Amino acid sequence: MAFPDWPTSDSHLLNPPGWLEQNDKLWEHGHRLIGWVVGMSAIVLAASTFRKPGVERILGPATLLAIVVQGVMGGLRVTEVSTALAMLHGIWGQLCFCLACTTALVTSRAWLRGSALQAAPAASVLKKGCAITTGAVFIQLTLGAALRHFVSNAALVAHLLWAVFVALLVGWIVMWVVGQHPRRDLLGGLGRMLAVLIVTQLMLGGLALLVTTMGVIKDGPMVWMVPSAHVAVGALMLATTLLLTLSVRRRLYTREPDPAAATGAALS
Repeated sequence: MAFPDWPTSDSHLLNPPGWLEQNDKLWEHGHRLIGWVVGMSAIVLAASTFRKPGVERILGPATLLAIVVQGVMGGLRVTEVSTALAMLHGIWGQLCFCLACTTALVTSRAWLRGSALQAAPAASVLKKGCAITTGAVFIQLTLGAALRHFVSNAALVAHLLWAVFVALLVGWIVMWVVGQHPRRDLLGGLGRMLAVLIVTQLMLGGLALLVTTMGVIKDGPMVWMVPSAHVAVGALMLATTLLLTLSVRRRLYTREPDPAAATGAALS
């Protein structure tokens, strides 16, 4: 909100005079410049996947469209001076990030190499668990966005209580994936990454509570660095749980019991 106009900044499309000397304008115009870079990158992505076979052909343009919507939403947040749009802008940005990460996954060598299904006990339970965990993380990010933009006690309590539920779900998924599939590069790697992220996120969440709610630290870079890092790691957690969900669905299927083996065991 450092500039009252959009898509220009103080009536300048690129660099308004003095924006480097004023912190609020530096952050806001820097944000807009990075948005331009993201948009240009999305155009390149859409063009590069347009002739690809399968789902890549859809994901590239879908990512571009989502980022265009994100930019327009950010502009309307400025012109309409809307806190609700600011919250929606933040949540939609998480979905744009997830789309871009999904596109990166399905075009990666690890994904293309792992086309063959592998039998695993109770794979259907793991698939459902990963999907539920992804949804739970998204709800947690939504509660966090509501807390940041509307600063209500109800949002704070809901955010803290739901964090416990998310931590339990993520811990269960991590133990299952890392314990059962440690040597499968894609699944094991995503599981270990998720383990690091949940520990980091819990620590950052505690620090953010001290900084933003309890006011233990009132001045200095920690006031904005800690909450920003908390949001960033939350985005990484959402993307990682989504990629793990997709990878589990691609790699694993439930091993059915062998009828001959079961009959032999019963006779013996």
